[in-house]
Amino acid sequence: MNIADLARVRDEQLAGEPVGQASGAGARALMESIMAEERVPVRRRAPRRGRWLALGVVTAAAATVLAVGVPPFGGPVTQYANAAVSVKAGDDYLEVAINDPEAEAEKFTEAFRAVGLDAVVKKAPVAPEDVGKLLGPIMDGEFPPGTGVKGSWTTENCASAWCGKVAIPIHFKGKVIFGIGRPAAPGEPYATRGLVSPAADGGPIDGYKARGKQVSEVRADMERLGLKITYVVMWSNPDGSGEGYRVEDAYIKDDWIVHHVRKTASDAAEVTVEAGPDVPKDSLPKVPLREGLDWWKD
Repeated sequence: MNIADLARVRDEQLAGEPVGQASGAGARALMESIMAEERVPVRRRAPRRGRWLALGVVTAAAATVLAVGVPPFGGPVTQYANAAVSVKAGDDYLEVAINDPEAEAEKFTEAFRAVGLDAVVKKAPVAPEDVGKLLGPIMDGEFPPGTGVKGSWTTENCASAWCGKVAIPIHFKGKVIFGIGRPAAPGEPYATRGLVSPAADGGPIDGYKARGKQVSEVRADMERLGLKITYVVMWSNPDGSGEGYRVEDAYIKDDWIVHHVRKTASDAAEVTVEAGPDVPKDSLPKVPLREGLDWWKD
């Protein structure tokens, strides 16, 4: 197309015509000029796989999406970024940097789908310290034999709100659900559980350790903070791991030993205790999982 040819449509021909109205003589002339030109097909290069390319930071002010290869509505790419998130795909893992935690969930979904995942991203209620972090993934599908999912996050060389790495089997074809932490409303159950550091004056004290204390002592600390308490009883395995579930308060003994305490809402805490030596494994009645753990469900 010769740009000079389009100059025959002058500004004065368009003056006075309402924006968006294509019925004026000037607008029709411009459209006819464009439509009359011969269209030349654009050649696309196939995405380059197996290599890592430098990924720049896209600021919230940038309207243009940075992508290597094909946009999300084409084939998968090795890396993709928009104003909300940057995603790089390796052979069996994703490297994720969350640039704007307050962006709409659809912007995060767009990036994960661009690198080939059947992914959905939702906002999940969390404690203040977890706002903007990546949750999950929750995965629905068959894993290749001998594979699983693991993740890590880092603060080193992270210029974004959150940076981390998620290992996902390369041949996994099921649905993937991620969460982005949003501030929970007062009393709203957290999707994640934050550590509690209670103090006698109601404020946090660095270095408070619940581990190894008796239930009666930790319960008193929680009550001074005005926190509602639930309990999880855990049985230890010979290899040092532990398994357990939520149990009614009435079954918890004052002299049982506390393993750890997690905050489950702005006004609630979950105390995990070690079962007494005379309590057989899985012998106590279970109670349903607390609210908030199913944030990924519709």
